[in-house]
Amino acid sequence: MIKWPTVLVCSGFIALSLWSCRSREKLFTALPGAQTGVDFTNLVVETDSFNINQYLYAYNGGGVALGDINNDGLVDIYLGSNQGSNRLFLNKGDLKFEDVTEKAGVQGWIGKRYWTTGLSMVDINHDGWLDLYVNQVSNTSHLDGHNLLFINNQDGTFSEQSRTYGLDFRTFAQQTVFFDYDRDGDLDAYLLNHSLHELDVYVKTAKRDRPDPLAGDRLMRNDGGVFKDASKEAGIYSSAMGYGLSVSLGDVDNNGCPDIYVSNDFHENDYLYLNQCDGTFREQIRSLLPYCSTFSMGSDMADLNNNGWLDIMSLDMKPEDEVIRKQSSGADPYDVYNYKLSFGYHEQYPRNMLHLNQGTTASGMVPFTEVAQQLGVEATDWSWSVLLADLDNDTHKDLHITNGIYRRPNDLDYINYTFHEGNQQRLSALELVSKMPDGRAANYAYRNRGGLQMENVSEQWGLDLQAYSMGSAYGDLDNDGDLDLIINNLNAPATLYRNNTDQISPNQHLTVKLEGPEKNPRGIGTRLELFLPDQKLMQEVYPVRGWLSSSDYSAVFGLGTHQPDSLIVRWPDGRSQTIRTLSPGQPVSLQYEASTNGSRPLVNTNNLLQKIADHRGLEFSHLENNFTDFDRELLLPHEISREGPPLLVADLNGDGAEDVFIGGAAGQSGRLFFQDERSRRFVERIPEPFMEDEAREDIDAVFFDADADGDPDLYVVSGGGQYVGDLNADRLYLNDGLGNFSRSTQIPAITANGACVVAADFNRDGFTDLFIGNRSVVGNYGYLPDAYLLWNRGNGRFAADRSEKTSALRSIGMITDASWDEKAQQLLVVGEFMPISILRFQDEELSLEALENTHGWWNTIHPVDIDWDGDLDFLVGNYGLNSPLHPSSSEPVRLIVKDWDNNGQSDPMLTHYRQGKEWLYHGLDAVKKQIPVIRLRFNDYHLYAKHTLDQTFSEADLNTAEILYAETFESVVLINQGADGYIMQALPAESQTAPIFAFYTADLNGDQLTDVLAMGNTEVNPPSIGNQKASTGFCLLGAGNGQFRALPPGESGLAVTGSVRKIRGLDLQNDHWILVAKNNDKLEVWQSQSKQRKMTVEGNISADLPESSEDHDL
Repeated sequence: MIKWPTVLVCSGFIALSLWSCRSREKLFTALPGAQTGVDFTNLVVETDSFNINQYLYAYNGGGVALGDINNDGLVDIYLGSNQGSNRLFLNKGDLKFEDVTEKAGVQGWIGKRYWTTGLSMVDINHDGWLDLYVNQVSNTSHLDGHNLLFINNQDGTFSEQSRTYGLDFRTFAQQTVFFDYDRDGDLDAYLLNHSLHELDVYVKTAKRDRPDPLAGDRLMRNDGGVFKDASKEAGIYSSAMGYGLSVSLGDVDNNGCPDIYVSNDFHENDYLYLNQCDGTFREQIRSLLPYCSTFSMGSDMADLNNNGWLDIMSLDMKPEDEVIRKQSSGADPYDVYNYKLSFGYHEQYPRNMLHLNQGTTASGMVPFTEVAQQLGVEATDWSWSVLLADLDNDTHKDLHITNGIYRRPNDLDYINYTFHEGNQQRLSALELVSKMPDGRAANYAYRNRGGLQMENVSEQWGLDLQAYSMGSAYGDLDNDGDLDLIINNLNAPATLYRNNTDQISPNQHLTVKLEGPEKNPRGIGTRLELFLPDQKLMQEVYPVRGWLSSSDYSAVFGLGTHQPDSLIVRWPDGRSQTIRTLSPGQPVSLQYEASTNGSRPLVNTNNLLQKIADHRGLEFSHLENNFTDFDRELLLPHEISREGPPLLVADLNGDGAEDVFIGGAAGQSGRLFFQDERSRRFVERIPEPFMEDEAREDIDAVFFDADADGDPDLYVVSGGGQYVGDLNADRLYLNDGLGNFSRSTQIPAITANGACVVAADFNRDGFTDLFIGNRSVVGNYGYLPDAYLLWNRGNGRFAADRSEKTSALRSIGMITDASWDEKAQQLLVVGEFMPISILRFQDEELSLEALENTHGWWNTIHPVDIDWDGDLDFLVGNYGLNSPLHPSSSEPVRLIVKDWDNNGQSDPMLTHYRQGKEWLYHGLDAVKKQIPVIRLRFNDYHLYAKHTLDQTFSEADLNTAEILYAETFESVVLINQGADGYIMQALPAESQTAPIFAFYTADLNGDQLTDVLAMGNTEVNPPSIGNQKASTGFCLLGAGNGQFRALPPGESGLAVTGSVRKIRGLDLQNDHWILVAKNNDKLEVWQSQSKQRKMTVEGNISADLPESSEDHDL
């Protein structure tokens, strides 16, 4: 026992008690203007001639700019007024400010003819004093004026000199950012403009190259102190299609050159410009982001997970409140969504997006992973500014979001019933606008807990102000080592928040200030990398962030309770320096002159996995037919006709080399690829029976010896929601031993929407039998299909058992996959709205058992002995945690299934819980199309929106419906405990970002332990749910006990996009390939850098075991 000195124990107890008491205080305190001297209100006056119906962005509010304008060491405040005077407040210390606007001469344009938008502070003439830049909207809605540049005279006054510098733009200006994009040492500028609703903006994306002088963005190169338009030569879009609302800067690909992210409103994509370090940019949004926000507003870049790569967050206006969500226009209808895609636009959904940067592999940059829904930050209502900064100094960057709109123009009742031609003629413009609902909303704060966890602490931190809050900025206004906030509210006083971290938390800080090169004295674009004992923190100095605003230049690092080890400074021109003497709380001032020639961190080229370019003739593209399930069944949670292709590997012709089968979609034949060992290439062959069956959709398949002649035959499951009858019939093809296949007629006709097939000798009579799982009843989603057991009676003759012995298979559920455990003589079955189920075999009689609390949307189950104890464990792929649906056992996602309108077709209605109540998930427009009787119950959107499920339907209605449910969407591993059942463990959080449809298991890194590749994604969801394409494949390194560590793509090298459906290992002469089959996409081939040790059980073909583990025979 360790005995501490009494004085230490007592003092420690007192200290803990003090911290405990203080920790109950709010992290932030709102200080009134009367106390601080920051007395400011951005007042917007609406009239008949100027309102949101005349000027689209009349409610977008004003910005904030922070910086030390008089070089006294205190951060000053500049607040923007749309129609009135901008105000400059000089920091006098102790959070007291003096309004020096008139003395400084920085009021800007004032009056109804002018409209101020974004603000920034920048030392444009590099004299060591911050200047002010003010953006103005001109040439629309009777607005005039031009952008203003107030040069600091170093005596408390400023002179307007925008024309001198070529920065007096007369455009639809939203914001301007200053940075050195060409690395020539001086500051260039990016002018962000918004557009207007005119016919020439609703065009195909090919017309992005057509410049527009008012709405088009501009990249302005600094040529000797005068800015010149370099947009075209640099690859910047300058068309009227861009509704630019915010712009963020940062080096997202770590090549040493600043990149640009532009948030665009409405139908236009956001832009992600990657700097090529030669004065040009390449726009990469489609290749690097799976989707973007529809109505993108504020944005920011920062390293949220401390992996050394900048992440990107953009805001939209999806409400958290269910009633407001149902009353508001949201995602596009499916036909409109596809129409936009056909015009060349990227996938867009009306919600916040948080894109995690996965880094770069030897093959290039890995696409970002979008995780806002998994982190619970996707719905913050009508949101404007997002700031990513460490607000509590715990080393993790948090989120602050401003919120609220003066009136809601997207209210569906207003759009459909108020804003019609009759009212437009009867009411004045101002009267019509005044009938829009109020949009006041609370601001949000999320504490970053690390490990893909965000906690809503808006109220706890004292930041849940109900207002119309727009621009915001952070800076250490009182020099106490934590970041204070200031918010510019519309038609209400600005809010200044004092951060109390230094008073209520033991967390420490390190503040870094820069003295940059001659023409960039504030060091814009500098990267700071701070090393702590167990992690690396990174910030880049770009003050313009969030919404119309510019934060302070000083970088404040939260240290938690750690001691900093060292700081690397990477200046914009590539020079660097390392500081090794650091003390918490002691400011660090860094001079560019002290730096030396440096280099960027090298990209890891020794990846665990690599993509194979030369497939040696193994080329295949799966091509889906043009059929949409939503045209027939409007309320499906996803389409059910895009599930292939199957992929199998076996030696088909007895030559000792493995061959390949890949199935086709409807209208596309499956095909075989035979390995020619002499040429080391594959020869494609499409047997005639395959061509005769090309109208059928191949969903799953298995090689097995159907007729006991010693060679692998092929059973193919047909499926899809398009056909009923023969075109959904499964098929059996018999092999003559040389790889020639003929169609067998010795199987019963199974014509459901098939899902899976498992081959095994279930009754131990020496013949291989078949289990067939079905996905759905065609045209009646939600009604439960039967599964089938086909007994092999010898010579390849199969009979379906429909006796009472197999009654457990009747209406068993919407099966997606199954896996046989030979040792336990049981079949594990998974499906949608199903529990993980166990079918136990006793001779030819079946019993069914469900694992408790496992109802999910399961996609796949994969057998492997994870812990090498001699029995089979199972990896089970689920829907994932990154969707708008978040079920639990107490608040499940349910499917209410009934023929509500008596037309002979099921009407499945999805429900979910929000705010402790159960609601129909879909909006009124979608529901009344599927169930016309709903129109009689609800004649407006507000009435529908406020009705929970039990208020929408009577108890009698619900009692006569089939009700399915899901309570978990986590993908898991089941560790087999023999007679004690299974222990279920969740796979790592990183692998929960998308649905998992396929697993591959092997020792990928040579440590004699089982590792996992997990892949999936789905692109068949309605826009109201959104596609789930966040996965680029997950590489999970095993610990041997069912625990895994997710290897980042930058280390693994794995970058597989698209909808993966099957993964198979393929042995070649001196290689082992990993084949990846994707729905409606090309086959990919990957390879491990280490010696491959395949540990999979594919179909009923046992795979090779590790060379050192022959005793673990499966």
